[in-house]
Amino acid sequence: MCKAPFLLSFAARRPRITVIDPRKPEAAKLRVAAYARVSSDSADQLNSYMAQVDFYTKFISSREDWELVDVYADEGLSGLEARKREEFNRMIADCRDGKIDRVLVKSTSRFARNTTDYIRYVRELLRLGISICFEKENIDTGKMTTEQIAQIYGAFSQMESTNHSNNMRVSVRMRMEKGIFVPPSTPYGYRLAGRELEIVPEEADIVRYIYSAYLKGQGTADIAHELNELGAVRGHGREGWHPNTVQYILTNVSYTGDMLWQKSFATDTIPFRQVPNRGQKPRYFVENCHPPIVSKEDFQRVQNLMALRRTQFAGNSSKPEASVYSKRIVCGDCGSVCRRKVTNGKTYWVCNRHDDAKSRCPVPQVPEAEITAALLRLYHKLKADGGTILRTVLEQLRELRERELRTNRKISDIDKEIARLSEQNLVLVRLKSKGYVDPALYLSQQGEIEQKLRTLRRLRRRIMDSTSEDTQIQDTEIMLDCLEDGPQWLGEPSQELFESLVRRIVIVSADTLKFTLLNGLELTERIGKAVR
Repeated sequence: MCKAPFLLSFAARRPRITVIDPRKPEAAKLRVAAYARVSSDSADQLNSYMAQVDFYTKFISSREDWELVDVYADEGLSGLEARKREEFNRMIADCRDGKIDRVLVKSTSRFARNTTDYIRYVRELLRLGISICFEKENIDTGKMTTEQIAQIYGAFSQMESTNHSNNMRVSVRMRMEKGIFVPPSTPYGYRLAGRELEIVPEEADIVRYIYSAYLKGQGTADIAHELNELGAVRGHGREGWHPNTVQYILTNVSYTGDMLWQKSFATDTIPFRQVPNRGQKPRYFVENCHPPIVSKEDFQRVQNLMALRRTQFAGNSSKPEASVYSKRIVCGDCGSVCRRKVTNGKTYWVCNRHDDAKSRCPVPQVPEAEITAALLRLYHKLKADGGTILRTVLEQLRELRERELRTNRKISDIDKEIARLSEQNLVLVRLKSKGYVDPALYLSQQGEIEQKLRTLRRLRRRIMDSTSEDTQIQDTEIMLDCLEDGPQWLGEPSQELFESLVRRIVIVSADTLKFTLLNGLELTERIGKAVR
């Protein structure tokens, strides 16, 4: 009876319910970046560069569901190697930091012309959930179900690059044959005026001094020391004079007004590298193509004197025939350089100390045939299985180098300044597109920004080039190129193949050799009875 009033009261106070409608989720904008690249520093290409930046800025900004992150643009650089493209590497770093959802590129050849780099970065961006849209090929990696198409187009890009390089070689050869070739670099003492070489008076005086001093009996080391004492300017931003610099000037026929073209050439396979022309390609000797600094008579007198001095220093002793192993084989016990020795028609390599007296070094002489056989076995092992190992090493070296570059304070500061100026440039383009900036003021300010960006990128490139991390990467790439695309090595080792794989051979004992490869890796091979 006592609970009834309470129940009636509770029933009378029914809870009131207010329906709160769900809020529609805000559509997140896609963070979009663009990458542009032009292939030369000519005025027309720079206009193309500006046009690409302007186009992508307006195109991305016109989409309401897109948010412009940045336009990354490299000027005047080849796309063959990604490590030489600062803006490309900055874009990849921003992708890894989660700042970008989508990348726009005009074509696969703008993104990369090296199949290895192309597939590597496409795969990495896909793993990061970042799509790439290639406008020319109408490819969107966000819609791909397989990487097969990307690999095919990457191969096409590499083929396009190789064909382009071949066309450039043909063009250069034709200009050489017609005598209208303009060398890409000028010898010390000259500068390029239009398409002609002209003499730099103060540098020419130093060249004449070098020739005069040598003809008076001074050596290259003495001349270099005197030039450093006098404070003679080296030129081309280089500091100090060295004996080999003086030697190069004394043997450079260009100072007589003649010139030898194609003293070196680029290899036919990627990565392209310059190698000395030892008769593999035609050379072109052009007479009286520019003003001389020294007379042809003085130049020839210097060459004769050099030949005479070499004969005097060499003495009358006969030297063994030149070998690819010269100065590359050392003793594993005392560290002495081994020399070539012919005994009873058989060739050996022996430690100098052991050859003087066996008590001075216990490492015996080793037949050259055994060294060649061991080297050949090593080559075939690398050919069969080493490619996989070297590619893994290459990836690790690249990742290590990228981490080191990211922690480099100078490069980090330059990257921040480049990013700040790029943002400032984008704001300026946006204001111009809306009519808020006078065209003349726009061109003036944008030109100033672009000049600062070019200066910063040059400074960044110099810092990167001054580091030694690239050497091991480049050497590993050379080895892979030799193993995968080079000719078969069946008999005696050729100089080019040997230098593309091996840096040094150590004779550890009578039955063991240790090979230091070009990239620093060390491998051991057994010889003699141990392999029979």
